[in-house]
Amino acid sequence: MSAHYSFPGWSPAFQAALERMSIAVRRPARSQHAGSVRSRVRGRAMEFADYRPYSPGDDPRLVDWRAYARLGRLYLKQSEEERSRTVTLLVDTSASLDFGDGDVHKGLYARRLASALAWIALGHHEAVRVYLLGKGSASPLPPVSSRSAAAALFRQLAMTKEEGPTDLVASLRMPSRDLTAGPLFLLTDLLDPRWSEALDALTGVREAAVLQLLAPAEWEPPLGEEVELEDAETGELRPTRLGPMEIAAYRARLDGFVDSVRRQCARIGLPHLAVNTSASLQETVLRHLPRAGLLTG
Repeated sequence: MSAHYSFPGWSPAFQAALERMSIAVRRPARSQHAGSVRSRVRGRAMEFADYRPYSPGDDPRLVDWRAYARLGRLYLKQSEEERSRTVTLLVDTSASLDFGDGDVHKGLYARRLASALAWIALGHHEAVRVYLLGKGSASPLPPVSSRSAAAALFRQLAMTKEEGPTDLVASLRMPSRDLTAGPLFLLTDLLDPRWSEALDALTGVREAAVLQLLAPAEWEPPLGEEVELEDAETGELRPTRLGPMEIAAYRARLDGFVDSVRRQCARIGLPHLAVNTSASLQETVLRHLPRAGLLTG
C-alpha cells in the first residue's frame, strides 16, 4: 500500500507539537561538526567557542543579543562545544508490513513515523539517513541535512511499497559500518523467522532502538468461523478456525513473542517499544516515545 494523498498527512497542530520535540541524548555526540548536542569535547570555562542558530527549547539566557541587534536573527554563544549527530532510520518495507487498512496500515504507519522522527531531527540541525529494508538489502535514500530537503524525502517515502520477503539479518548487515554515528531507529514488525539474529546484528550500536509495529488485527484477531490465512511474504495458505480456543492460543503466542523480543533487547541494551498501529501517530510520538526515553519535549 502506498500513500498517494498528502504525505505524511500531519495536522498543523501535530506539526507544531513536533517543533517542541527532540531525540533524546543517550550518548554524547562525537561528530566534528557544530550542532545542538553536547559532546565530550569541552572548551575552557567561560571561553567563547562558536555561535550556532537558536532552536526552540534552547536556554534564552545563552542568546547573544548583540548579534541579534546586528543580524536580526537569534544565535547562541557556545563555551562548551556542541557537536551534531546523524540520525539513522531503518524502515522495514517487506510484504508483511502491507497489512491493515487506512491509517493503521503497518507500512504506512512506519513511513509516517519515520517522517516524524526525521522532521524532529532536522529541526535540531541533525542529519538524517533512511534505509529501506527488504529482500535482504538495505536501500539508502539520499541523506538530508535540512528541513528544506525534507519534502524530497517525504515524496520517496510516500511512493515506497511494502513487498517481497524480509531477511532482516542480511538487510542489517549491509549498512553496518554506518550505524555508529548517532541515534538509530529500527521500524519493523519483526515477523521474520530470524528476528533474534537480526537484533543481535545491532549489538554494539551505541544508540539503537527497536520500534515493533503490529496492526490491531494482529494484536486482537477477529473471532470468526473457518478462515484461510495467507503468509504475506510466501503466499502459503493455512486454513484454520478462529474460535475462542484458537484466539486464546494465538494471544498467548503473541504475548510470548513480544516478551521474547523485549527480553532480548534488554539483554543487548536496546530500548524496545511495541506499537499498536491503532494508536494515533500523535499518541505514539508525543506520549509513548517520550515515556520510553527516546524523545524529549
